[in-house]
Amino acid sequence: MQAERQKRFHGYVKVEVQGRSPRRWIWAIYRTDSETLVLRSDASFSYAEDAWKDGQGALGRLEAGEELVSGTMRLAA
Repeated sequence: MQAERQKRFHGYVKVEVQGRSPRRWIWAIYRTDSETLVLRSDASFSYAEDAWKDGQGALGRLEAGEELVSGTMRLAA
């Protein structure tokens, strides 16, 4: 059995409401140790569940050591 790989990033996903009408959802990834915003979706989602799934995918890629910058995500300033 192989040892579990060391995570290169420790953080969590938070889903936030972007607007009232129509209600749109975005995800944001924060560092666990400092609660610093690291990455936020540029795209918005109709359902919180969809934002959560997409954010979890981005978090998994960060934990694997990938750098994420694309049209649907941006690094926080």
